[in-house]
Amino acid sequence: MNILSRIEDQRINSWNIFVEITIGDYLGFAPDILNNNDMQRKKVKSSKSVYSLLKTDLIRGCVIPPLVLAFTDSGMINDKTTDQQIMEYVAGNPQNLMILDGLQRTYTLIAAKEELEQADNRSETDRFLSQNIRMEIYIGINKFGILYRMLTLNTGQTPMSTRHQIEILYKNMVNKEIDGIRLVTEKEGKVKASVRELKFKDAVDGFHSYIYRDELPIDRQDLLDNVKMLENLSHENTEMDVFKDFICSYVWFMEQLERFVNPDELDFEESGFSRDPFGENIVKVFNTSQALTGFGAAIGRLKDFGKLESLEKFYLLPDRMESGSVEQNDWFIELLLGLDKVNKESKKIGNGQRMLFQYFFRELFNPESDSYLNLYLSAKNSYQKYRSQV
Repeated sequence: MNILSRIEDQRINSWNIFVEITIGDYLGFAPDILNNNDMQRKKVKSSKSVYSLLKTDLIRGCVIPPLVLAFTDSGMINDKTTDQQIMEYVAGNPQNLMILDGLQRTYTLIAAKEELEQADNRSETDRFLSQNIRMEIYIGINKFGILYRMLTLNTGQTPMSTRHQIEILYKNMVNKEIDGIRLVTEKEGKVKASVRELKFKDAVDGFHSYIYRDELPIDRQDLLDNVKMLENLSHENTEMDVFKDFICSYVWFMEQLERFVNPDELDFEESGFSRDPFGENIVKVFNTSQALTGFGAAIGRLKDFGKLESLEKFYLLPDRMESGSVEQNDWFIELLLGLDKVNKESKKIGNGQRMLFQYFFRELFNPESDSYLNLYLSAKNSYQKYRSQV
């Protein structure tokens, strides 16, 4: 492996190492890293695909575009790190390598080698393995940086939905404590949920809505959707784990909300609900996909409008909230009555609930709103905003 250059990618706080390596040296470790990145597309099997033609071209000495790999170890290099140290650093820890761009080309290289070996043509095999290919290796890249680079490298292909990529990237956080917060699967969720235990699926839904600035499910994504989403991502601080910040900020909000509800004084029978309320307490109402997606979309839009600087700044807001009503529970009943009306009026109830929550959060955290940090006015005005849009 010969290092041609190294450039610090200041956008994702990572070093990009440009190397030249023989096919033989690359295939010495490539089979061991094929499954290190679940976000990559699976192997293309069709013998009539363009990769079949590429295999023939590679045997004849074709030059392919650089492969892009990521070295996910937390160790960082600096200006004083020698090329030899970098090569030893990467070669000694292949388990931390993943392919960001070039998985199909890697499969094709492996297939070409196998075809030559089966033909028992030693000279042709040696010539093939001695050919040079180019490779970029990101060193010290974090999860958000991987997501950002994966999406920018594959914008035209859209190998899988952004939501699926988020789910795969952060799946190792399931059932682990994150600042005292636990993400659980649907199956593992407790009967008595708490504000510090979120369903992983709901958290992913909320973060996806934050990225897309849309509380509604996105069934189909085209190139324009991806470009818009990438523009949103480009404003994030890639030194931070934005997914973690999103979860922690929402849990902090729910914890502050519990100060404004007295469960012993809630009386749903006298409030005029047409059916059972959406939820009987803060956890049942706000620890849901509808609320999380509404929160994600609202916070994302407030950022776009310049009304909220960052998720880090959001932490300063929830403890400044006020109930805004004479009775402590009035705001909560008002929000539930709005959700009750949505249930009666909306053809797609789930989408209607998401919209109402989105307007609730926008009213609550928009400093130019008359409802700013006022729970009762936010609950009341959110339904009016919802009605004006449907």
